[in-house]
Amino acid sequence: MFHFFLAYDASRHPWLLGWASFPAFMEGCAPASFLQTLGCIVDGVLAAIFERGSQGVAVFVVASGFGLTYSLVRKGMPAGGWGRWYWKRLIRLYPLYWLAHLVCLVSPFVALADPIDYRFLLSFFGERFQPPDTMFYYLVPAWWYFGLLIQLYLIFPVLFRLLLKLGPMRFLVVSILVTVITRTLLVDFLHANGNYEQGALGLGRLWEFATGMALAYWYHEKPAMVEERLFAGTTFVIGVRLYVLGIYSYQPVFFHSFTDGLIGTGLTIVLAHGARCANRVGFVGSALGKVGAYSYGLYLLHQPYVIYLGERLHDQPMLLFVPTAFLSLGIMVILCRWVEQSVNSLITSLFERPKVAPGLEVARK
Repeated sequence: MFHFFLAYDASRHPWLLGWASFPAFMEGCAPASFLQTLGCIVDGVLAAIFERGSQGVAVFVVASGFGLTYSLVRKGMPAGGWGRWYWKRLIRLYPLYWLAHLVCLVSPFVALADPIDYRFLLSFFGERFQPPDTMFYYLVPAWWYFGLLIQLYLIFPVLFRLLLKLGPMRFLVVSILVTVITRTLLVDFLHANGNYEQGALGLGRLWEFATGMALAYWYHEKPAMVEERLFAGTTFVIGVRLYVLGIYSYQPVFFHSFTDGLIGTGLTIVLAHGARCANRVGFVGSALGKVGAYSYGLYLLHQPYVIYLGERLHDQPMLLFVPTAFLSLGIMVILCRWVEQSVNSLITSLFERPKVAPGLEVARK
């Protein structure tokens, strides 16, 4: 929805629209009646919500660290060793990523940020971070996150060993320090391209990833205690405060080094509470769970289409854009889920031996 809104909005609303800029926005909207005033307020509130969609990326980084770690912490080491672990990660990530590149080449009704040139081949193999000014947002800007994932996956065995050696709390503290120092050196001392801080250098997002890893360790050791503390009202308030601190930390020159880590930690807590509430409404929790389970395909395939559609809805009022956008996204969810399921089934049939019951395995031998 964030990408959809950006294409539709074309910078008509202030960025980021907040309490301080809202009066100026209302003055520029110049409502002449009560209904127009109400319409301006609704437009502004919706814009303020949609503009913050990019902050969800930090939650995905936390979730990635949690998922990778929780699947390993029970055993201490991946089955078949790290070579096997890397192979499973590669066949999970790359086939759908390659398909998304091919879709961009042949599909109509897509809006691409750049021409097809030598960078397409670099992107095809996952090189999304060097040089950061020309590769980070190349072709489909959302794919920068793929480059971040590749970096974090490469260093994950080292991080996992450190987690086991230091314990979750010390590991998290060290990771936060590394993140803050890295971001400060990059921006304030080296004056490097800002994309390094966002993810062109994986250490700049280590805080969020390590938060997920530490949470997975704690949850494996004491799941009941973690759930009790995570879903306490006090923890929700702490999450909101961390999120707000993250938003406002971007303004002072130095504290930008804390921005993504605070937002990722706080917003993960807030959304965890929201997810738990949604899960109490059966069909809502089930629907969101299915979207989440196949969110990778939606992530890779959606942006060229929502930009194309958003640009064509530019002249429509917000109250028409929103239902049109949600309907379009609903269709994309269904189609992308089918694509991802199909690719996963193909990869499983090609590369993974089907599981056989122990008795049948003995009989074969």
